[in-house]
Amino acid sequence: MYGYVGKILEVDLSTGEFEKVDIDEKDCRDYMGGSGLAAKIYIDRFPGDVDPLSPENLFIIMTGPWTGTRVPGGNRFAACARSPLTGHWGEASCGGYFGPELKAAGYDGIVFTGVSDKPVYLWINGDDVELRDASDLWGKDTYETADMLIERSKADTGRKAKVAAIGPSGESGVKFAAIVHDKHHIAGRTGMGAVMGSKNLKAIAVVGTGKKVEIADPDAFKRWRELVMEDYAESLVVESLKAFGTNANLEIGAMLGDVPFKNWQVGEDDEVIAKINGPTYSDEILVKAYACWACPIGCKRVIEVKDEPYSVARGAGPEYETICMLGSNLLNDNLASIAKGNEMCNRWGIDTITMGAIIALVTECQEKGLLSVDECDGVSIGWGDPDGMLELIEMAARNEGFGARMAQGSKALSEEIGSDAPVMAVQVRGLDAPAHDPRGFHGFALSYATSPRGACHCASTNLYLEGGSAPPLPQIDLEGPFDEQSSVGKAYLTARAQELGQIFNAAVVCYFTAVSWQEDALITAINSVTGLDYDLDSFMRVGERIWFLKRGIQALFGSGGEEDIMHPRFYKAVEEGSHAGSVPDFDLMKREYYEYRQLDDEGRLTRGKCEELGLGFLADKLGI
Repeated sequence: MYGYVGKILEVDLSTGEFEKVDIDEKDCRDYMGGSGLAAKIYIDRFPGDVDPLSPENLFIIMTGPWTGTRVPGGNRFAACARSPLTGHWGEASCGGYFGPELKAAGYDGIVFTGVSDKPVYLWINGDDVELRDASDLWGKDTYETADMLIERSKADTGRKAKVAAIGPSGESGVKFAAIVHDKHHIAGRTGMGAVMGSKNLKAIAVVGTGKKVEIADPDAFKRWRELVMEDYAESLVVESLKAFGTNANLEIGAMLGDVPFKNWQVGEDDEVIAKINGPTYSDEILVKAYACWACPIGCKRVIEVKDEPYSVARGAGPEYETICMLGSNLLNDNLASIAKGNEMCNRWGIDTITMGAIIALVTECQEKGLLSVDECDGVSIGWGDPDGMLELIEMAARNEGFGARMAQGSKALSEEIGSDAPVMAVQVRGLDAPAHDPRGFHGFALSYATSPRGACHCASTNLYLEGGSAPPLPQIDLEGPFDEQSSVGKAYLTARAQELGQIFNAAVVCYFTAVSWQEDALITAINSVTGLDYDLDSFMRVGERIWFLKRGIQALFGSGGEEDIMHPRFYKAVEEGSHAGSVPDFDLMKREYYEYRQLDDEGRLTRGKCEELGLGFLADKLGI
């Protein structure tokens, strides 16, 4: 098979047994890879309504056909399972070097079942696969774990393993625990680190043995890549990402009404932005840029903070989402403290988006008298309070005392607090909204509501299409430009943007590299690598099929149209900024979206549409 190495590694943690199975070629065509193929594997073995932290929950690591090739941004892998944070379908995506290394070792993915009776890590060196004792790693943070496993790998093989590990927060079951790859790359969302911890799986360490990903048409691929690189050389978006990393989006985002302030209650704060934006970041803490495998952009940041009390050793710097959720959304303009908070989250292994949302919830609840300082174990916090922020991060990461209440996630915590607290926990389906405001980009309200994993900016290309940083896509009737603060036409835009997003997450590729490719470029990229001969309709049908499959899994977990909501906070307009007075017409978008997707009035899948997409087996499971 072109684009794939053809094998999936099955690991039974309960018995310690391994099996190397052939990847299903039809499934590869229909679901591609990444979270799409992972969802198909999950439904094929559907464990039922299981506790996400039970042995029965499958945990799947999956690459895609572009992983390990020279496709720009073709470096990612997906981590998938039922989410302990939301109770629904969970997935997280991660860049870096782990995905290409796994394919170089001869595997497209790994499926974990069961639970080990002691802490272990999975060691992969080509055909040499074993579960090794991780007792001495248990309790170590993700940075220490990576260092120790890399040193062991060098001693064993003379090469550095690529490591994906959890920290103490994943071990203790913090429900938004993350998986951290070699300190710089985070599979952050939906609590996949907690799933690993529940299985006593501390880490996966992989050494590739030179397995090459075969390309179907090397000449066509080479020509395609040359054209793409020429486009990047003239792209202002690429240039800004090179110069300032993902934080390049902060100033323009604030101007467009994209950035959250004061737990989504305020529309702008120029003073805060000036102290945490891209140029300030570069002047004050940046050491150098850093790139993932096969990436011509290099948006990752290596930073250092020398001065106390927020010193950070040279290492991974915060990205846009973290800058917002630990910065602007808390009215925290102390860049060094944001960098410190980012390092703490990375070491403990927790998602910075959810962590920031929980801190905002606690801050607002204290401000409005719904939480006392005593209830928060003596921690007092206000807006723009970096020290209180860092205290709460450590409490949640330790999963102790009030921190154990935070460790359940913002939705659970707000419901426990009661009164108006749920309005202050800005989430959909239990997943906290990322740092993109639907009042500035109306399609995001619908995208969050109907995303397979909850409020998610990486399940669609809405931001790029509505914001104008993606090129026109006339062949799928998305020529633009689009009025970002209008709800008209956003149902169709969002549905198509989700289909593209599901393809990107299945391929698996970085959005920053792929959103600039128009339809013909996308088709050439996938066909020259895989030889699967998609036309545009069959290519887009892959994304549609994956969305419907994940929607069906959500239904099997008990989530349906009743959770297709816009969070109450977004019904209230802000008074400042370019999006002042703007509120999405959610009812209009939802109604048109259901009609386009051929869902029934309650948002349920229909048998006819399932069968049209080759998902008759899903309809059978759903009893429709």
